[in-house]
Amino acid sequence: MRTLVSALVFLVFPALHAAADAPLKVGNNLPGPFHPYNVTGPYKQHFHCPVSDHGLLPMVLIFYKNVAFSDPLPNLLKRLDAAIDKNPDVRLGAFVTFLPDNLPDVVGSKASNQDVNSKHDDARLEMEKKIEQAGADMKLKHVVLGLDNKSDVAKYGLSDDHLITVVLYVKLKVVALYTLPKSDFTDATVEKIMTDVSDKLGAKRK
Repeated sequence: MRTLVSALVFLVFPALHAAADAPLKVGNNLPGPFHPYNVTGPYKQHFHCPVSDHGLLPMVLIFYKNVAFSDPLPNLLKRLDAAIDKNPDVRLGAFVTFLPDNLPDVVGSKASNQDVNSKHDDARLEMEKKIEQAGADMKLKHVVLGLDNKSDVAKYGLSDDHLITVVLYVKLKVVALYTLPKSDFTDATVEKIMTDVSDKLGAKRK
């Protein structure tokens, strides 16, 4: 069934081309698929699109600038994981894409200088290890962590001024959106996000 839904998503996205050029906005459709490197989850160590995979089901997409796990990010991720665990009938998904400034290409740098290539590849591997260890430390069972470069998500219109962007959507339509600089990403904001996860995505069991 999921395979059929994923196939339908690929058919739906071309029809949403007009929305793809617009910034993220509540009421708009998602700009389209992207292909992060999955560090954890069922597609671990593969490039896989979480949007296409989850189809029309409710989803939380998080884009996080750089690879860091300072508070309150762990709190948000653990609470999302618990919401997914306690509301299996909702079939909620959550995916975090880390977007480090110093990662020119997730696949590996294509610079002609081999020393530069090696440096970038080493940095990517270190980021991957850090993300994987953080997921293990938080005991995440459902929230998937990934790594990508900014060019792959350019269509989402993410701002460098925002530490985190949280997108809640159902049937590919954005129902809640948080674009937050570091100063606004607080425990109080996490509470608001989780309230929206309950009210707008249906994960009401806490």
